[in-house]
Amino acid sequence: MKPSAVEAEASGPNSPPGGSPIVRIGVDTGGTFTDCILWDQASGTFALAKVPSRPANPDAAVQEGLAKLLDGRDPRSVDLVGHGTTVATNAVIQGTYARAGMIVTSGCRDVLEIGSQQRERLYALDQPPRPALIPRDRRIEVAGRVTYDGAELEPLDEGAVVDAVTKLLADGVESIAIGGLFGYLHPQHEVRIESIAHSMAPQIHVARSSSVAPELREYPRFATLAVNAALAPLLDRYITRLSTALEEAGFTAGLYVMQSNGGVSTGARSVGEHAHRLVLSGPAAGILGGCHVARLAGVLDVLTLDIGGTSADIGVAVSGVPRSRGAMRLENGLPLQIPSLEVEAIGAGGGSIAWIDAGGALRVGPQSAGADPGPACYGKGGRAATVTDAHVVLGRLDPDNFLGGALTLDPALARGTVANVARLLDCSIEAAASGIIAVTEANMVGAMRRAAAKHGDDLRTLTLVPAGGAGPLHGVALADELGMPRLVVPPNPGLLSALGVLVADLRHDLVATLVEFLDQLDPAVLQAAIAKVSAEARALLLEDDVAPAYQRLEVALDLRYVGQEWTLTVPIEADATIESIDRRFHASHERLYGHSAPGERVEVTAVRIVGLGVLPSPDALVGQASTVARPTSDRDVWFPGPGFVTSSVLDRSALRPGEVVLGPAVIEQLDSTTILPPAWQATAHPSGSLVLQRRSAR
Repeated sequence: MKPSAVEAEASGPNSPPGGSPIVRIGVDTGGTFTDCILWDQASGTFALAKVPSRPANPDAAVQEGLAKLLDGRDPRSVDLVGHGTTVATNAVIQGTYARAGMIVTSGCRDVLEIGSQQRERLYALDQPPRPALIPRDRRIEVAGRVTYDGAELEPLDEGAVVDAVTKLLADGVESIAIGGLFGYLHPQHEVRIESIAHSMAPQIHVARSSSVAPELREYPRFATLAVNAALAPLLDRYITRLSTALEEAGFTAGLYVMQSNGGVSTGARSVGEHAHRLVLSGPAAGILGGCHVARLAGVLDVLTLDIGGTSADIGVAVSGVPRSRGAMRLENGLPLQIPSLEVEAIGAGGGSIAWIDAGGALRVGPQSAGADPGPACYGKGGRAATVTDAHVVLGRLDPDNFLGGALTLDPALARGTVANVARLLDCSIEAAASGIIAVTEANMVGAMRRAAAKHGDDLRTLTLVPAGGAGPLHGVALADELGMPRLVVPPNPGLLSALGVLVADLRHDLVATLVEFLDQLDPAVLQAAIAKVSAEARALLLEDDVAPAYQRLEVALDLRYVGQEWTLTVPIEADATIESIDRRFHASHERLYGHSAPGERVEVTAVRIVGLGVLPSPDALVGQASTVARPTSDRDVWFPGPGFVTSSVLDRSALRPGEVVLGPAVIEQLDSTTILPPAWQATAHPSGSLVLQRRSAR
């Protein structure tokens, strides 16, 4: 959303609270590597570190990365540590939730299984059962009913509440979710149940829907509540453990955690009732980092592609603003009522495993070798051919200069595993390797088209930002296939998500239910609702030590045509008139869905406020005159069509702003490798990025 008239006047993104330069760290935990980046605002310098992830103990990898990053620097000199985590993401994907129970209003026990009655396959007779995150034997009803207008139709049976908590504790639950039928409007019964549960079991997490998801529609609200209850014990333990480790290491800075909405929040506001907001913590950081480097290169309309060792995350930004949504669906189909950036994720990365299906066709992923054992060429026991092994076979990766020489790759092991695939396909090793790359890129092309199609975006008008350790290896081939004219390769592609954490602003998303017909809505009532939620947002930012001069508020309404089920979130000015809101809704509906109905009655369902605490982030460097860069060496590299071609090899750190690299070339750096085909060229932009274009487009 764009800033509204409510926003306070700020000094700008490079004027931190307190007025003095700061030292800021961003950390991102991926499936294969944990990436760390430090920015010293006073000197404008960066420090980078990349260490293998430890899926069984992710905080240990963070500690290792930070120690390597500081390299003797006093940890007390750091003002902010931001962290993008995959703990919640992995729990959702793998289904490794904490054991949770649920206490609900009588008659609501089966809401999680009944759902919305929408059929995944409309005409199929054998519909798959809806997954229930909390099984029926751990969902308990209690008597008590509050009506939609707040009247107590039936008093709460507190004895039944005590019995329910006793039963759930005996069943070994780590958390209890509390859902009232109209709890989002009138939470008095939920609050009382919470109080009883806390008094009986202060050691476990208790979540109520009126705090976790105070919005109408009982199924999405109950589902979000269940996800929170199932994630909070895991996130609470992890973030508490990491915060303690940072304190013991000498850090005095607070821990900030990346949220699904593209902002960071304090560690204390990332646990408990907020834990479900971290489901897209890592992927959101990648989109944010891609938008930042593209903006510094003068580009605002982008498609970001973050390819790591396990997955590829795709996002679209228009006019510099990432596409976002007010709700999302998890892998198991459960709705999650949280604001989040739109991410299209697929199981395709450097560690994706090649295999042959029952029909004899080559497939790649979604299974991954991950960090342990990793691709066969790592020499850690991997025996399956992966995308990284294919790149080694095709000369795209230098075995002696991988991760700046920190890891030596074994070409013989790579060829051996790819040879196994080649035998099954009855082709040469090189053909098998190129096939693995082609299948992987076909999977990515499909996902990129899906991401753009959601809003009718024309990929030919977007700039591709390939990132992650593997992104620049595939970037030009993908852009060629999709007709994208230009690429912006970030200064450190493999650390883009860590950069995204580093440049993210502090963010709070608040919502208040307001159900009214727009043409009958009293402007004073609307202004009062906006003012109330805005005050709550400012209070939260003040609690986070964000001075008023660095606070910014954005306002939006959830609107729909009368009779529609779902709403459209429409940004507005804080002082917008009812007529202007009506016009903006029709225009937004037309732009998103291709049709609108001016004159039809419109209904408001909620007021949304985004409270931002503006934090400093790095700016561009100073440009220099244009020259043609000189290669450090050359080697044979495989390209589609011509096959192996003698290509220039360049050290990216030696490139200066304005220098031009002509393909065929390989540009190597610590965290990634950029492949430049014969018909392409790369120009070192003053911001530190590489801008790739076809030579004919000069």
